[in-house]
Amino acid sequence: MIAKISRGWRAEGLIRYLMGPGRFNEHTGQRVVATWDGAPETHQPAQAADGSFDVRALVDDLSAPAVGAGVGLREPVVEQGKRMRQGPVWHCSLRNSPEDPVLSDEQWARVVEDLLDRTGIAQRGDPDGCRWVAIRHDDDHVHVAAVLVRQESGKRVYPYRDFVRARETCQAAEAELGLAATAGADRSSVTGPSQAEQEKAARRELDESSREWLRRTARVAAVQARDPEAFVAALGELGVLVRPRYGPPEQDPESGEQHAPMVGYSVAAPGDVTRAGQPVWFSGRTLARDLSLPNLVLRWDSAPAPVPVSGAAEETHRATVSPRERAAAIDDAVSTMEHATATLAAGETGASADGVAHAAGDMLAAVGAVTGRQDQGERVRRDAGNDLDRATRVPGQVLPSRWSPVAKALRQSAWRLAATRTVSRHGAGDGARLVLALAALVAEIAALRETQARLAQAQAAQRSCTALRSSAQATSARTTSNGPGRGQTKTTRRQRPQQPPPGPARAPQARRQENQTRGRGR
Repeated sequence: MIAKISRGWRAEGLIRYLMGPGRFNEHTGQRVVATWDGAPETHQPAQAADGSFDVRALVDDLSAPAVGAGVGLREPVVEQGKRMRQGPVWHCSLRNSPEDPVLSDEQWARVVEDLLDRTGIAQRGDPDGCRWVAIRHDDDHVHVAAVLVRQESGKRVYPYRDFVRARETCQAAEAELGLAATAGADRSSVTGPSQAEQEKAARRELDESSREWLRRTARVAAVQARDPEAFVAALGELGVLVRPRYGPPEQDPESGEQHAPMVGYSVAAPGDVTRAGQPVWFSGRTLARDLSLPNLVLRWDSAPAPVPVSGAAEETHRATVSPRERAAAIDDAVSTMEHATATLAAGETGASADGVAHAAGDMLAAVGAVTGRQDQGERVRRDAGNDLDRATRVPGQVLPSRWSPVAKALRQSAWRLAATRTVSRHGAGDGARLVLALAALVAEIAALRETQARLAQAQAAQRSCTALRSSAQATSARTTSNGPGRGQTKTTRRQRPQQPPPGPARAPQARRQENQTRGRGR
């Protein structure tokens, strides 16, 4: 069971949405299954002939304590530059796995009551608890709406660690009702796209949100660079809008010159703008904590620089690579991945293993970048990358506590591979070698996470491994049908590869229809 929590201001808007048809008519059989007073039947909205529901009485009853206490339920006007405080309307969705048995309304009601008791919003036997309502419109999930104002005293309620308490509630329900087990809250997940971001992507006919595309693209740029300036340049080449942030000027002790160090950055996807036509910016930290500039610098400093390819200057991240140097980088990457795989298979499970897993994320970004021409379905860069990203994080930490020699070598090899830019026009065989070696490493990461009892991360690594093997099989099939790869004499007319437009990829028609049916981007 999975819980997702959000806060807002308009109780009426939330209830109308939950009892309405949804964004794409996905709400069916809407009904109130539980309420604060244990009498859901008395608060069931009346249904009109056209199928709509009159929710005015339910909204008035739910909001009565807030109205009596003078707590506003309208979004306030916030001065420019100031941050809006959280609203008093609390919303939580609880969703089961498709493989779980269908719960009855009474079972869902008990789960919701346990949730509100654990979070302190409405504890059992407390007449001063907040008013709330649970609305169900599908077999596998319910929505809980609460107004965070106590019924008798009129005091505001501020739930403490409600995300953690919700996770505890889900695990307790799984054990009691025989549902599929999920992992505990390990604080290693990243912020996913909001509903508004998903719907915006659907309107733009994109198969992922700007946040997701920017996160993946920033990881590719991070493995193509080794300093802030090169990182900004790499982002620009990948089609990302970048806005560096600089600190106060500092004096160079050697030259005596003044320079302002880069202390942060923000990125935006092309074409993603506000109503005023301005780019929608995301700071590195909001994409992922390990993508903040200070943590990127720590990552770049965690391993020695690779041997420069083709005599390239250290201050640039681009180079003209000879076939011999490209082959050496590919062989080095495969060998390093095989060594890391053997290290994990030998039973390494501590902080050193976490370092290897995190460095594998850089290797996947490098492999995805250089095999882009062969990876037509984007299985490596997108499907496998998103899942492995979930599996490489250390719970409660931004970066692993230490980097073993194996992790350092893996990261160094990834940087060297990324500098080659591509496996060449006829490098399908090399691409398959890289992806297969990476799949073997990811399989050991899945086993590592399972040994560490990190169930969600183990499952993510297994999905990543499956996507990688599928990509390698597809690449190998194309190699067989199209002829030999590296080291053979077949020649073709040199053509400029077709580059995709910058920004998130557009969704195929079938996927767009599915996304619209679900009311989400991806």
